[in-house]
Amino acid sequence: MNTCLWLLLCSIILPRGATPFITSSSVATRRADDGRSISPIQQTQLFVSPTTSTPKVWVPPSQRLLETRSTIFKIQQPEELLDFISEDDRLCVIKVYASWCQACKKFDLRYRKLASKYSDKYTTTNAKSTSPAEIKQQGKIRFAELQYDNSQNEDLCDSVLGTTSFPYILIYKRQEGKIRGFHCTPAKFQLLVNTVEELLVEDGEHEESCGVDDSLQKQVIDLGLADRR
Repeated sequence: MNTCLWLLLCSIILPRGATPFITSSSVATRRADDGRSISPIQQTQLFVSPTTSTPKVWVPPSQRLLETRSTIFKIQQPEELLDFISEDDRLCVIKVYASWCQACKKFDLRYRKLASKYSDKYTTTNAKSTSPAEIKQQGKIRFAELQYDNSQNEDLCDSVLGTTSFPYILIYKRQEGKIRGFHCTPAKFQLLVNTVEELLVEDGEHEESCGVDDSLQKQVIDLGLADRR
């Protein structure tokens, strides 16, 4: 994995002091062909495939969900975790699970119902329609799932996330980094419901009292440095 990407992931995921401090001087800022500065996140998005010389086009997770009319984004590799967390300022809830985990299968149905309640709402289209779906109402929370026993994610779960029990819930916010992390069995699902409702109330109070910093590079650098409890 790209070293810059790995450091950025660590700065988002781990609590303060657990990883090297990343500053604007320690992460090189590259420039595009037209002279524009490219932030660290954009550097990870505009990479060249080893088999071609054509840069891959970055598609935001919300756009990929819109195309499939889904409410839960599937994180298939570490790069997609960074994409998901950094897309916008909404709360990000991630379920870490394993295919062999029976508790995860019981947990899944209720997790999907919760995602349907708080995630984006799409326009309805009939089978004959050629028009693409659109977001008719933006949700307050974005949801994702990450499979532990996926070869692309296993190192991430073991070395960085430290998830050893399933299902495990991680909650992030772009400017604040990791907010919560806890093991949540089907019997304790109400804990997840109460937690997201509490955080939504806190977010409403916070937005009324202060503005939002629009500097993308500062947001990336500061991710994970504040671990709200």
